[in-house]
Amino acid sequence: MQSAKGIIKRLKEFLKIKTDLELATILGVKPNTISSWKKRNSLQFETIIDLCKKNKIDLNELFYSDVINYKSEKQKNSKEVKLVSSELHFQYLLDSKDTLASLPVFNFPFLEDVEIGFQVISENMVPTVRVSSYVICKRLELNALKPLDIYVLHLKNKGLFVYRFEREEVSGILVFGSDNRAFNDIEINPHDIEEIFVVRGAFLPSFRGLAS
Repeated sequence: MQSAKGIIKRLKEFLKIKTDLELATILGVKPNTISSWKKRNSLQFETIIDLCKKNKIDLNELFYSDVINYKSEKQKNSKEVKLVSSELHFQYLLDSKDTLASLPVFNFPFLEDVEIGFQVISENMVPTVRVSSYVICKRLELNALKPLDIYVLHLKNKGLFVYRFEREEVSGILVFGSDNRAFNDIEINPHDIEEIFVVRGAFLPSFRGLAS
């Protein structure tokens, strides 16, 4: 699969536009979002896939520079992911191992280094992540937090939450924010974090095309 920079360049070619600003306007994201994707080599796949559907852009041609070798590339890069639906959040919190063992495996050929997905039940990350979307994640150590990245937090006795990391206070308290301005920032004691996952992508569930 191409890099984020290569995919963005090809997407502009398909749309017959030249600038990142034009692409940001079409995607409905902030102007600096495109440059951020290039820098981090990551993409908001849900938004891009929606745009491709509307403009009848072949995802294989967009994501792969060599369409002839698409099938072999897909097989090589596919990542097996367990998806935890909103109905299974509580069950996952009680016994994550047994819950994951009972779930089917789905393949995500466009995402690297991922292992689990959680369905979003809050509006705090709208418009970046919609309610009912799945965020596809990788388990992370707490000391690997990076400002502005989005994370799934498993908090003791509270549940699963999706937030954007803002900063660490001198006191050691971690501050997380929402993309929805109707929600306030939250402060979290690191000791209250059972698990943390960095979000690599998001999509709205339409299980056609996902191979179990």
